[in-house]
Amino acid sequence: MPPVPRWSWFSALLMGALCACGAPAPSGDTPALSARLQAAREAILADTCFRERPDGAGCEWGEFAYDPGAFTMRHDSGEAILVIDDFPSLPPRALRYQNRLRGYFRVDGQGRLAPVPFSWRLPATLLRTLQSFATPDFVPAEHLRTLAVPLRETYPVQAAQSAGHGSFVFSLLVETNPHQPLVLLDTLSFTAFAPEEFCDGSGTPESLERLRAKASVVAEELRGLMAAQGVRYVNLSSGVTLDSVRQDWSASCQGPLPGDGVLRGKLGAYAPIYAALFHTPGVFTAQSAIDAADPEDNPFDFASEAFPNRLRVGFFTVLESGLDAEGRGAHEGLGGWPGRANVDLYVNTGVLPQRPFEYNRTPLLQVDAFGMDLLPITRATTSWVAPLALSRFIHARSAHFAGQEMSDALIRQVLGRMLPPRCEDLPGGVCLYQDPLLHGQTEGVRLGYRPREYTAP
Repeated sequence: MPPVPRWSWFSALLMGALCACGAPAPSGDTPALSARLQAAREAILADTCFRERPDGAGCEWGEFAYDPGAFTMRHDSGEAILVIDDFPSLPPRALRYQNRLRGYFRVDGQGRLAPVPFSWRLPATLLRTLQSFATPDFVPAEHLRTLAVPLRETYPVQAAQSAGHGSFVFSLLVETNPHQPLVLLDTLSFTAFAPEEFCDGSGTPESLERLRAKASVVAEELRGLMAAQGVRYVNLSSGVTLDSVRQDWSASCQGPLPGDGVLRGKLGAYAPIYAALFHTPGVFTAQSAIDAADPEDNPFDFASEAFPNRLRVGFFTVLESGLDAEGRGAHEGLGGWPGRANVDLYVNTGVLPQRPFEYNRTPLLQVDAFGMDLLPITRATTSWVAPLALSRFIHARSAHFAGQEMSDALIRQVLGRMLPPRCEDLPGGVCLYQDPLLHGQTEGVRLGYRPREYTAP
């Protein structure tokens, strides 16, 4: 019998993907998908070289360049999510969803947002497998979970490459919002795009004006990117404070640390960027809340009329919240972090914060390292719940205001739906404690891509 061509199994997978012309919400496994999974599983298990040689020496490797022109979604809402986070590279899990990536950007030394050229170099079988499920029709990760363990055991080094703050945030958004394109933007930091201006320790008005001028260029670029890429939602699981500016100076600059007055001037120079993020018409931003004590040292973390399109997100962690779909219930004892002065909305993770991280039937889920299964998170942080709040906003917008163009007025209406004034025991009567996962208030559930309750492998 002649040898099987090395790409034959991948061709079968790809043909199955291209011929999958299903409805918006797949009902589950089909004979065609089962055959594709079986072919992929056999190829993975046959890739013994990487099992025997974790460093991959002498094994078959492949390289695949990210191409934003390959963006293709059969069910595209036309309203993209901009994820601003730590993206020094594209993690392997992003290859599985590369057809949903409208772009990958970074700010250059002139303050311009430029596309980042990038190629994945991965074991060839892993690369082919991930590519084969990056199809116009969305394939939920839970339908692929038979591949999760074989992939993880065969390619542990590559699984570890999906670690990272930005990659984790990506993993919380991509499956929950299956009809939203994604735009990735690497960290917005003066140390990255304005190191000379930032490290000027003189503190003169002229030096701070140069820094603010660079920030103004970035802000205009951000607005242009949002318009060009159809961005209507922003996830910001980060921020800048006096402490972070102090740390950035110590890590990136020479000479003695300037006084707090100079550092506050550098912090304030970020203002044009945050105005673009929190007050661009028709664009909503979910921001991870922090435990901020002083508005002077944390100017972008307190409530402000200058930031009407921003929602600060905190969390609570209980197995049974008892809250109804509007957030009504017994709120005493739910706790929440950080304090209420820093939070507009608390959401429940459904996962206890101590080992063994017990979880309920509707926990906050992340996609695994290769996009082949969903798993409950472990330790809760506001970085991980900002994506949940954003997903709830998208759900409320899509479920109750479909067909209406995004605008500042619509953002107010959606927030009113998310935070109804029906809780007399809470400040202002606003139901700021919510358990959206308990009530299936995400697009992945509403559209039928996954059940409300989680079933472990």
